[in-house]
Amino acid sequence: MTNYKQHYRKCLKAISGSNKDAPHYGEIWWVKNLDNVKDRPVLVMGCRNDIVTFRKCTSQLSDKIQRGIIQDYYEAGLEKETYLDMETRTIPRYRLVRKLGRLSIADRSRLGL
Repeated sequence: MTNYKQHYRKCLKAISGSNKDAPHYGEIWWVKNLDNVKDRPVLVMGCRNDIVTFRKCTSQLSDKIQRGIIQDYYEAGLEKETYLDMETRTIPRYRLVRKLGRLSIADRSRLGL
């Protein structure tokens, strides 16, 4: 059962948080205008020299693109069921807006991370 009060506090903390924190492996961050299309969450795979390696998160399941599911999405700071693209990409560090949360140990294991 979801603890909505805890989730609410976590979301408030993420919204009020600063983007000065360095992104770490396994964290979910909000990115502004990814691919010049829209704002969206991403899973940080690493950060080196202000270049962040990430995987894109989406709420859409696809038959054409391989995606894994984030089952503990509340713990990751997400509002609804979310899928993770398996393609690894990079983006400059300054494009990250705020930290949302972190993948659960179960999700990391299930996704092979």
